[in-house]
Amino acid sequence: MKLKFYLILLALIVLQSGNAFSQNIYKRLSPLKCDSLIQANSDNPNFVILDVRTDREWRGGHLEGSINRSTGDADFQQRLALLPKHKLFLLHCQSGGRSAGAFTKMKNLEFAEVYEMIGGMNDWNKANLPTTTGTAPKLMLVSHNEIAGDVSDTVKVTITNRANDQLIFQSVTIDDEHAITHNFDEEISIEGAEDYTFFIYHSPGYLADDTTQINLESNGGNLQLKVAVEDEVATGISDLASGDFRIYPNPAINKIFVKGLPENRIDELIIYNLLGQVVFQKNNFSDESAIAVSQLKEGIHVVSIKSGNNIFTQKLLIKH
Repeated sequence: MKLKFYLILLALIVLQSGNAFSQNIYKRLSPLKCDSLIQANSDNPNFVILDVRTDREWRGGHLEGSINRSTGDADFQQRLALLPKHKLFLLHCQSGGRSAGAFTKMKNLEFAEVYEMIGGMNDWNKANLPTTTGTAPKLMLVSHNEIAGDVSDTVKVTITNRANDQLIFQSVTIDDEHAITHNFDEEISIEGAEDYTFFIYHSPGYLADDTTQINLESNGGNLQLKVAVEDEVATGISDLASGDFRIYPNPAINKIFVKGLPENRIDELIIYNLLGQVVFQKNNFSDESAIAVSQLKEGIHVVSIKSGNNIFTQKLLIKH
C-alpha cells in the first residue's frame, strides 16, 4: 500500500506544469525502478521514454510508448538537441553502452531530468518486464493559462503527443455563443514527445458569463475542455487545480512557508524523500506558521499537504 501511495503521489507531482526549482537531475536506475518510474508517470504528459538503439532493434521490441533516436544516426546529436529539455526522460539502449554516451550528451545539453536504465533492454528482459512491437500516438493536455490583455482575453493551451506515432486530428471544434478566434492548425502533425501550443482569443464587449467548448478528436484519443468566461475575463479551464498554492522558499535551507491554501489551514503535512520514506510530519496548524526543515538532508523531497477536502503536492529542494 505504501508503494502504491507513493507512486500515485509521484504521479501527481510530475503532472505539474513546471519545476519548482531549476536544479537538473541525472540518475541511473535498475530496470525494476525504471518500471516503477513508468507506472508513476503513466498520466504525466511531460514524461518521455527515449530508446537510443537502432530502428531495427526498436521495432523488434520496445517499451510501450517509447520514442526512438538511434545513436548510430549521423544527425543523432542534432535530433537529441531538438527534444524538449524541460521534460522527464527515461533513457536506455540494449546493454547500457550507447545510452551511457547519450546520457553524457543530455547532461552537456542541460536536460532538466534524465534517468538512465542500468543494463538496458538486456536486464529489462531478464526481469520479465513488458515490451511491445506496437506503435501509437497519445494525445495529452500539458498546460493551460489565461493571458489577460487590453484588446482581448487569451487562453494559451499546450498539448503533446506522449507516444511514438504521428498524432493527427480528425476534428477540431472550438465553440462559443460569442465571437472568438483561435490559431489551431487542424493540419498539424505532432511527433512523439513534441508539444503544440495554440491560443483562443476572447474579444471584450459582453458582460454575460460564458463558456467556450474545446473538442479535439485525434488518432491518439480525444480531449474535451471548457474555458469559463466571467464579466469579459477568461477565468481559465475548469480542471485547473491548486490555484496559487506554493511552498517557499524553494530551494530551502532552514524554514519553509505555505501560501494559497483555500481554507488557510494545514490538517496534515508530510515530507517524503525520493525513496518514499516519511522524513517529516506535522498536523493541525495554520498555513501562516514557519515549518523548520533544517534537520532534513540535502536533496529533492516531496511535500504532501491535506487542507480540508483538498490535497496538494509539490517538490521541495533542500540545500544547506
